[in-house]
Parts: sequence; C-alpha cells; structure tokens
Amino acid sequence: MSDIDYSRASVALYDPVSVNQRTTRYSLHEIGFRDIFQLNTLAELRRIVQDDAPHLIIAETADHETEVFRLVRAIRSGELSNNPFVALLLTSWRRDADLVRNAIGCGADDLLIRPLSNSFVEDRIRTLIRARKPFIVTSDYIGPDRRKDQDRGEGSAKPIEAPNVLKAVVTNDIDALQRAHAWIDEAQRTVEGERLRRLCMRIIVGAEAGMREMKAGRQPAIDLKEFENSARELRARMAKFRSSEASRVAKALVDIALELQEQSGLTLANLSLAKELSMAAYVAYAGDDGMERSQDEMAKAAEALQKRMAMASARKIQVEGGAPPPAELKRAAN
Repeated sequence: MSDIDYSRASVALYDPVSVNQRTTRYSLHEIGFRDIFQLNTLAELRRIVQDDAPHLIIAETADHETEVFRLVRAIRSGELSNNPFVALLLTSWRRDADLVRNAIGCGADDLLIRPLSNSFVEDRIRTLIRARKPFIVTSDYIGPDRRKDQDRGEGSAKPIEAPNVLKAVVTNDIDALQRAHAWIDEAQRTVEGERLRRLCMRIIVGAEAGMREMKAGRQPAIDLKEFENSARELRARMAKFRSSEASRVAKALVDIALELQEQSGLTLANLSLAKELSMAAYVAYAGDDGMERSQDEMAKAAEALQKRMAMASARKIQVEGGAPPPAELKRAAN
C-alpha cells in the first residue's frame, strides 16, 4: 500500500505521562502523521472526540484505566462520538491478563504494549487500514470480532463491516469519503438494532429460565439488578424511535423489573409479563422473521441458564436480593 499518506489523517493522542506522549508522538511523526492533537487529560480527549472527530485515537491506560475503558465503551456505543467505528488503539506498559482482558472487552481495536518502536506502531496502524476486523454487537459489547471460527455457532452475533474512515482518508478514497456519513449512519442503525435485539433476548432468556425454575418448585436465582439495568438501557434505546407505543412498552418493562425486586414481586406472572413485553419490543424492532430465527437460540440459552440456576439452588447458594454469584443473566444472551 505505497499510496498511503498518513499526513491526511488526524490523530487524538491522549497520554497523561509526558515522556510517553512525546515518544509516541515522535513515532507517529516519523511514520508520516502531522495532524496530531496532544492531550493530557481525559476531559480534553472527550472534547476532541465529540467536536473534531479524529480519524485515529491512541489512548494510554496508565493512571486512569477504568475511566479510559469507560470512555472507549461510550465511543463504541455512540454515546460520545458521531463515529462509533473510529480506529482506536490503547497503550500500556503493563501486559497482565486483567488489563489485556479489559482492553479487549471495552471494544478497542488493539492494545500496544510499550516500549513502542516506529516499525511496530506502523505495523499495527497498517493492520487497521488493510485488515481491520469486522465488528460484532452483543448485549454488553460493541467492537472488533475476535472470535475463532469454532466459536461462531448458529445464532451467535453476526459480524458487521465497520466503516473505516481512517483507511479512506490515508488512501484518498474519494468514493468512500463522499459516502462516509451515509456509510456510518447505516452501520450505526445495524449496530443499534442488534444491540436492542440482544437486550431483549437477555431479558427473555432470563425470564423464561426463571419461569421454568418456579414451575419446578425452586426459587430462581436471577440477578434482578442486572435485569433492571437491561430494561433501563432498552428503554433509553427505544426512546430514539419517538413512538408513544414503544415508550409505553419500555416503561412497563422497567416497572416490572423494579416490581420483581420487591419482597413479593418475584412471581410467575411478573416474569411472564417481562418476557411478553420484551418479545413485543423485539418483534416491533426486528420483525417477525428475526424473532423466528432466534426462537431456538433463546430456548437453548434459557435451558442452559435454568440448569445453572438449579445447580446454584442445589448448593443452597443465596445472595442478598436473590442474585446468583455468577452473572448468569448477563452472559445468557450474548
């Protein structure tokens, strides 16, 4: 790709450690980047992302790991940036398993371990340009698809081609640049729909598994707070439709999620209503074909979750509020 011109692209470089920042900036300059925003605080990075839409973000995790990961998730979910697919690299001196897992889990394209050589940085950036991974969406993740082929079973999240504005800019792809906004908007709608679908499935699967447990005479070990969080996010996303019917369904679902947490609220009737409301939201957004394709997937997930609940019940594991030790509901529909 000899026609790459990095000087066309803008870079937001966040690093609170001045020595690191100067070193990384030098590498970027040597590679060919010229439009580099040097940022010392996360507030500055947040403002640049919102106001200037850089083509590449490089952020150091030192000192503020949790905040950096949260900011990346906000970008990927579309809460912070007009382009949730922006190329995004994280850097760190650490290479321990927890940091790597969190960096991957927040939706970054890659984690670069320091010290960084010019050739190493350019190699990773070229990978973003010529071989960027497609994105996937689950109920709690938006970002590059890192699954191996054997992990892509029937009903699993489908890969989405992520708009690659960085590639379009540095290769001066006029056609891609002209349709960039429409390209991003279309991909965003796909992501939003899949996110909504997965949230509905999480609630449906949890409710169905809980109902099966109650019918078997056991108290279901459902993470009711996670149930509520899913309902609230679903409500926030459905508000974008500006439909009074969607608003009523979403509000009723949140009300049921709150009632389930009351002393006598965890009932078969309330779980059934939560399932029905979520299915209504699913069908209204994904259409009947989408629901039909997912019926088997949800049934299998509910069965697996019920088995885990039964095992927890058999071990007499009790957690205040009725929540199981593992985040079973959170994992069920991913």
